[in-house]
Amino acid sequence: MAYKALVLNLLISAPGDIPPESLTTIRKAISQWNCNYGQQFSLNVLPISWTEHAVAEFGDRPQALLNKQIVDDADLAIALFRDRLGTPTGEAESGTAEEIKVLAEAGKQIAILVDSSPRNPLTGPALKERQRLEDYLSKLYDQALILKYADNSGLIGHINNFLSRSASQFQQNAEQAKKETPHENGFDSSEGVWPSAEVHERAVSDSQGRIKTKRKWELVLNNTSHGPAKNVNFVFEGLSPNALFEVIRKKGPIGTIPPEHEIRFPLMITSGSPSMVECIVTWTDAKGNQRTTQSTIHI
Repeated sequence: MAYKALVLNLLISAPGDIPPESLTTIRKAISQWNCNYGQQFSLNVLPISWTEHAVAEFGDRPQALLNKQIVDDADLAIALFRDRLGTPTGEAESGTAEEIKVLAEAGKQIAILVDSSPRNPLTGPALKERQRLEDYLSKLYDQALILKYADNSGLIGHINNFLSRSASQFQQNAEQAKKETPHENGFDSSEGVWPSAEVHERAVSDSQGRIKTKRKWELVLNNTSHGPAKNVNFVFEGLSPNALFEVIRKKGPIGTIPPEHEIRFPLMITSGSPSMVECIVTWTDAKGNQRTTQSTIHI
């Protein structure tokens, strides 16, 4: 069935030693995520890469041309590493490193994943190149969460989690249903404690060696205001009496969420749970004003 969706360009960035099957796995995982969650989030993810979407052009550094053609327009990115960092570009340690820098400076979301699968020990120039990579990654650890994967199931799990988290954040910015209760003082409508749902997936094997996917849902409350949000509380609106859509939490107000921070709660749902509900969040801003934000939660 046709549906309206926001299309996000996802850049796949990787040095030349990433196995082709890993890139194929990523594209299949993206396609499957679109099928499973695209309609729920009203989002679809379009993978792009220089091998398929770059065109021949003259007049600038090769990486600068790639930046103009595909990197600058990317909404989010997945950067993969194995044993090579790549060739220096004149502006960064490698093409992938420059793409990470360009996207990070633009405030784009980036997942940095490192292949930790078993392989033969490195020697000679290959070992030196691996050390270049380790030195580069060590500089990123203070500003990025870098995750490892040992096989395709681990890679798929990281991709699914990244896409679901990214979709939730994009949804908060683009969803027209999101609104704030008017106030006579005229608050900035972009500020608030915004609720969303995120799903985390991991691949597991059953007793017969078959791969199955386990899903864990969470309710996320993200404080986008410039000050602490105090006395935070929330309720779900419009739920039928028998609908299972519950959050595991203590009774009473949640407390204070620092600015630009979030808190998470396990979300209990079943196959019969509603696909969307309204979540109303009440909170007190740094000036003591009582505030209310409301958003549609999709699962």
